[in-house]
Amino acid sequence: MKGKDSTKFLIIVTISFVAGLFTFDENFDRYSDLITFLSIMIGFKISSLAILFNSPLRKKLWDANNVKPYETELHRIKDYYKHSIFFEMTSIILIFIIPEFWNIGLLRNFIYLDLGKQSIVFPILMGSAYCLYKICKDLFRIFTFPTNN
Repeated sequence: MKGKDSTKFLIIVTISFVAGLFTFDENFDRYSDLITFLSIMIGFKISSLAILFNSPLRKKLWDANNVKPYETELHRIKDYYKHSIFFEMTSIILIFIIPEFWNIGLLRNFIYLDLGKQSIVFPILMGSAYCLYKICKDLFRIFTFPTNN
C-alpha cells in the first residue's frame, strides 16, 4: 500500500494495538483459531488473485492509469494483495515466535509493561479486516468494468 492507504493502515494497527492491551487478557488461548482464520484469508486472496490474473479484466485494469500514487489500477490491486498477504504471513510467524508473556521495562526500568502474545491479536484482526476491506472494495468496483471489448 502506498500514500494514504499506508498511513490509514498504520493508524488502524497502532490504535488497535493500544486497544488490544485492554481487550484480551493473558488467558486468551485461541491462537490456533486465529492462525486458521489468517490461513483462510491468505487462501482466499491467492485464489481471487489467480482468477483475476486469468481474466480479460486484467487488460482493462492495466489501461486504467488515473490512480495516484499507483501507476495503474492493476498496480494498485497488486499492492493491496501483496501488502495483505505479507501482513498475514508475518502475523502467523509472530504468533509462533512471540512468547506467551514478557515484561518490558521503560524509562530506566521505572515503568513495566506486561505484554504477551495476546497483545497482538487485536491489531492482527483489525489489520486483516482493513486489508480485506480495501481488496473487496476494489474488486466490487471493478466488477462493473466491461470486458467484452
